[in-house]
Amino acid sequence: MKKIFVVDGHALCYRAYYAFARNPLVNSSGQNTSAIFGFARMLFRLILDQKPDYLAVAFDPPKKSFRFRLYEQYKANRVRMPDDLRSQIGEIKELVAVMGIALLEAEDFEADDILGTMAERFGRGDTEVYLVTGDKDAYQLLSDNVRIYANKKGISEYEILDAESLKEKLGLTPAQMTDYMAITGDTSDNVPGVKGIGEKGALKLISEYGSLDGVYRHLEDIGGRQKDLLLKEKEMAYLSRNLVTIRRDVPLNLDLERAGVPDFRTPAVREYFERLEMRSIVQEFLENGSAGERKEAPARNYRILREPDELRAVIGELGKAGIFSVDTETTSASPVDAEVIGVSFSIKEGEGWYLPLDPGNLFRQDVPERGESLAVLKPILEDPSVRKVGQNIKYDIIALRNHGIEMKGVYFDTMVASYLLAPNERRHNMDDLAAKYLDYTTTTYKELVGTGKQAVAITDVPLEKLADYAVEDADITWRLYGVFRDRLAHEELDTLFHEVEMPLVTVLADIESAGVKIDTGHFDRIRAQNEKMLAEAERKIHELAGQRFNINSTRELSYVLFEKLGLKRQKKTKTGFSTDISVLETLKGSHEIIDYLISYRTLSKLKNTYIDTLPTLISPKTGRIHTSYNQTVAATGRLSSSDPNLQNIPVRDEFGKSIRSGFVAEKGFLILSADYSQIELRLAAHLSGDPRMIRAFRDGEDIHTMTASSVFRVSPEEVTPEMRRKAKVINFSTIYGVSPYGLSQQAEIGIHEAAEFIRLYFETYPKFREFIDSTIAFAREHGYVKTLLGRKRDVPDINSSVSFRREGAERIAINTPIQGTSADMIKIAMIRLRDALAAGGMRSRMIMQVHDELVLEAHREEIGEVEMMLRDVMENAIPLSVPVVVELHRGENWEEAH
Repeated sequence: MKKIFVVDGHALCYRAYYAFARNPLVNSSGQNTSAIFGFARMLFRLILDQKPDYLAVAFDPPKKSFRFRLYEQYKANRVRMPDDLRSQIGEIKELVAVMGIALLEAEDFEADDILGTMAERFGRGDTEVYLVTGDKDAYQLLSDNVRIYANKKGISEYEILDAESLKEKLGLTPAQMTDYMAITGDTSDNVPGVKGIGEKGALKLISEYGSLDGVYRHLEDIGGRQKDLLLKEKEMAYLSRNLVTIRRDVPLNLDLERAGVPDFRTPAVREYFERLEMRSIVQEFLENGSAGERKEAPARNYRILREPDELRAVIGELGKAGIFSVDTETTSASPVDAEVIGVSFSIKEGEGWYLPLDPGNLFRQDVPERGESLAVLKPILEDPSVRKVGQNIKYDIIALRNHGIEMKGVYFDTMVASYLLAPNERRHNMDDLAAKYLDYTTTTYKELVGTGKQAVAITDVPLEKLADYAVEDADITWRLYGVFRDRLAHEELDTLFHEVEMPLVTVLADIESAGVKIDTGHFDRIRAQNEKMLAEAERKIHELAGQRFNINSTRELSYVLFEKLGLKRQKKTKTGFSTDISVLETLKGSHEIIDYLISYRTLSKLKNTYIDTLPTLISPKTGRIHTSYNQTVAATGRLSSSDPNLQNIPVRDEFGKSIRSGFVAEKGFLILSADYSQIELRLAAHLSGDPRMIRAFRDGEDIHTMTASSVFRVSPEEVTPEMRRKAKVINFSTIYGVSPYGLSQQAEIGIHEAAEFIRLYFETYPKFREFIDSTIAFAREHGYVKTLLGRKRDVPDINSSVSFRREGAERIAINTPIQGTSADMIKIAMIRLRDALAAGGMRSRMIMQVHDELVLEAHREEIGEVEMMLRDVMENAIPLSVPVVVELHRGENWEEAH
């Protein structure tokens, strides 16, 4: 039997979108891609698991179907499709076309009608039709040769239903489904049915009398309330039957052979998903061979160093080579707390060595004594003339410090190189890089140690298995180095890489190693205060709601807000109406309860993210907190912070200030903070060359007051604080290409007023308008934009025909040169400050970087000199046509230094 699968495209789009409702997938442009990703995975799994002979995807038409003419209220209760789903429908149709799958659409008919027509036309003889839909309307189409392939859970689990399944489930035949639904109606499509008769009543009636016509022929036998309801709603019952009856005569111009399943492993398909930033789709379904199939590893020569003499000989080879890749195996994901149990090296593709540093004879093999091995290893790792290559080498630098080794000659990080070459990519881990650039499948850490109950500690992995894994890491790092070294030169990124990004690796290692001290007693005090305020907010919420309920339950809160209190519903989700913070912000002013809910959410977030959590993250070894600075995450070049994120503590919020007060200096030191003032506006002036902007900064004028004066058409003396506040929003929003709608939301003004403000802004600063236009034109011609130092960022959607993609790309094109140059400036300042502190033999040290701010723990005896150093390196990092201003503050804690 030949198998034909026909997919209800719109139904699957919805299912895929809501499958990721809790954690939407968002690309580097900030666009939701959940539906596209889920739809693609379903298609690939369907093709691979079911192996259909033919495949087609049906979509609803752009305009309404004939059913709306039959009944004006048809689907009237449907919540409008979310904008971020609507924007993905066109992309999904393009996906289907790129994959070479038949796309079916017919004016005036819905996707269900196309499924019905395909079932009628091909569901006989030696062909079976499988309808991929979860809609119970399709039960009427079941037959010996027609089945339903229906979702059970999410987008990945399915069950196959046939006519026998329907009989077991409802006790009805497929032909009786339209009559049954004529009585029950269909709430999802607003099909009325017979009001007052539910599913049980309808099932009993159709089972007993066979059909809707049979029910009405036997009304006298039915009697009672059901008879009255049926008589009253007879017209609606037959109208409902017409509405739910799937048409089987849609004029489809389809040659079945054109619906043959294509070979989807083509360069075009792969390029398509790469552009969508769906690397996991590429890896799982589009790499050579079958999905999940492991590639044959080439012949390799990996050796374990078991004797001190062997180690000395290898050290000699590494020294002669003058450059080698290095990788450590450790006991912890946190480098500050990690114990190194082995080190691997490579200087040639397919070859390498593993040195076990036995933490206690757990391997039960003869290996070199730990202390002796470290003593032999230390000189070459600390030799600055011998270059080291690594993958995320910052981790290895910090981990080796735990054993008294200060790695020097840090030359090349393949993770950083990958990021610099492809900043839009989300993943730069070794497994992904090996697959992408070497067509090689590595052994993963999970494969090494196992998962779940089967997982073992890395110290319990057999030596041979661990050595093979470890040397593979060094080998792959060496191979990637060869690839990236040439690509960086070709892309003219090697100077930025070697003079900014690589020196920064060791700077960040120093900052992470230093950590930051917190006052646990202070956190105990604000915890008590926070809990008291939370309890009061909870009491007021229950009082205003008139009942006690679980405030953290979306379902219960939704009931209170939208059913009991009757507030205006906002966003519909799969599980009901949303109560997220954006919805609460929209409802501000509509009821007193909203302010308390927002306060409750804010207090809860601070408690869970910082107040309760930060004290638990103090390292028992150092007594300090050690964040991780991520150099390869933000596409603009900015650093991010994680475990914990120290860059996201609220600045203006009173509790945020209280949390910052808990970050303190060691005895004999002060916290010193240096912050760039309006650096992005100053960069906008420099990059655009706008004379009015430049003059304002050179003359020390207040740029926000000047903008307010122009936009509101008043003299600078007449500018009110509210005008200046709005002008500040306009300044920072407009330099990033904000739309009138976006500005209206941010400045809390009308859309027409926002549009006029933007027009007046560009009238005030015409050269900046020219800068925006020329930047977008450059991006359209070259496909990328760059910073002053040559940092590049691809903008692949800059010429897209899909408006939301193109507009997002334009905002990225404008944003990147400004924000990316700002990121480069502070990186250069950090490098120069590290060097200046070291040259001066200073005890002061950097302990945090928060976007445009550097935070130091400065020794009291050095603080005056350190302030001069800090101001100098920050103000002169990159020469600009406008003065760079740095604001310096000092204090006993971080808040005092603000």
